[in-house]
Amino acid sequence: FFTDKCQVYKCRAGDFEDTKASVLGDYLPAKLSMDEGENVIYMIATTDYSGYVMFFYENGKAAKVPLESYATKTNRKKLINAYSDKSRLVSVFHIKEDIEVMLISSAGKILLVNTGAISPKVTRNTAGVAAMSLKKNQVLTQVKEYKDGMLSKPHRHKVKTLPGAGALPTQEDLGEQLML
Repeated sequence: FFTDKCQVYKCRAGDFEDTKASVLGDYLPAKLSMDEGENVIYMIATTDYSGYVMFFYENGKAAKVPLESYATKTNRKKLINAYSDKSRLVSVFHIKEDIEVMLISSAGKILLVNTGAISPKVTRNTAGVAAMSLKKNQVLTQVKEYKDGMLSKPHRHKVKTLPGAGALPTQEDLGEQLML
């Protein structure tokens, strides 16, 4: 469980009792002994620590960390410095293989990035590499997994090298808008 305080808590599924749906389960902050005011933002279920964790930050940087960096020899529950705290975290993904992601800035620009273009870093709290070039007072606001057909002309939003500025979506990309 990744939290908003740059920490990760590890536990086994067997640590939770089987209950009826009406019981509503366990309260995670209490079960995992989280710090006061700490909230879960992402969960990864794994048995072999394969794949990567992708972190996208408000400053346009992205980090690709092998999930095996979170494996420990001892049975520790809490790992500090799970990801960088230099900029606000926008999105977290667990990927098994490289995918296309769509980065959207506060200016409305869209950039398509293949996660293969981001080199993995073994250090968990790496600040990452610049993925999207942002102008002053602009931030990365949203990151989505890109699926074919989401944009009418995806080639307009791709770049050969990172960082890229992206492009404003055309009317075709936005789809049909209804007028009142």
